[in-house]
Amino acid sequence: MNAQRDEDFETIRRVLGGDYNGFEILVEKYQGRIYRHLRKMVKDDVQAEDLLQETFLNAFKGLGGFTGDSAFSTWLFRIATNNALMFLRKTKADSVEYDDEIKMPDSHDMPVVSPVFVSTPLEVLLSHEGQRKIEQAIDGLPVIYRSVVMLRDVEGFSLQEVAGIMDTTVAAVKSRLHRGRNWVRQQLSEYYGDSDAARPRRTVTAK
Repeated sequence: MNAQRDEDFETIRRVLGGDYNGFEILVEKYQGRIYRHLRKMVKDDVQAEDLLQETFLNAFKGLGGFTGDSAFSTWLFRIATNNALMFLRKTKADSVEYDDEIKMPDSHDMPVVSPVFVSTPLEVLLSHEGQRKIEQAIDGLPVIYRSVVMLRDVEGFSLQEVAGIMDTTVAAVKSRLHRGRNWVRQQLSEYYGDSDAARPRRTVTAK
């Protein structure tokens, strides 16, 4: 059990023991990450703020039922993800589906997949000059793919943790992650070549 997990568990014990100010520590620690995740899911600043408040309210009310089988962050992200998906099902039902073939290009339209790119977390690519384009490409993914890509490649959760957050199987996470990264790569064709070097092309400035 790592230090962060130990720290969270100790804070939770304090809250359950009556030190309710301790919950503010958890809010301060995770609200930025949770908001970013919600904002990516619903694509609306105001709604993301509402869902953020709802998530922490749900977490506070349900803290007594937190078993500690997973990290607190995993549990919290699952609450946030469920809240966002419930909101999207009510307001944009057509955008929330679970078929791994949803709205993705036909196989013959897809570029040749670089194995190195597919295994490279997008958080690494986000450090390059194409960051804005990568953000745009991720935003263009259907929500199920977008969520998996964000959770695995930006937030750094393991495949098992993402499966728990999304309430699905590791196999489904792998499939969606593969296709999501592939989609992003297609959208970034002007930045990334078809070689195995998963990095932006250099821009040659004419003298």
